[in-house]
Amino acid sequence: MRFLRSFTLLAMFTLASSACVAQMVGVVITPDGYEVGGVKWKLATPAVDEVVRQGPTRVLILVCTHTPPAKIIQFQTELEARYKAPVQLASWEKACPDKGSQVRHWDNRERSQAG
Repeated sequence: MRFLRSFTLLAMFTLASSACVAQMVGVVITPDGYEVGGVKWKLATPAVDEVVRQGPTRVLILVCTHTPPAKIIQFQTELEARYKAPVQLASWEKACPDKGSQVRHWDNRERSQAG
């Protein structure tokens, strides 16, 4: 009986603490589009719809370094117009597509031959 009470108390404490933890949603913006929760879109509006649907307390925007600033501004403007949550912007090189017309990766061999 004492074990059952302890277990119930622990379960209630766990639920209460998880409700207090701030929910954060990550958005990845690349030159190709927008990604929220593993789903990708070419346009900003569906990505903003998904962020609003999730209702986070914070939004983290990870941006590829080669993303045009207009794409980032469009997403931020739409998000701010529809949802009020603190937004944090960070550059993330891993968000960049490996192959694409806007990105050119050089390895040491190519640099030494070009130079």
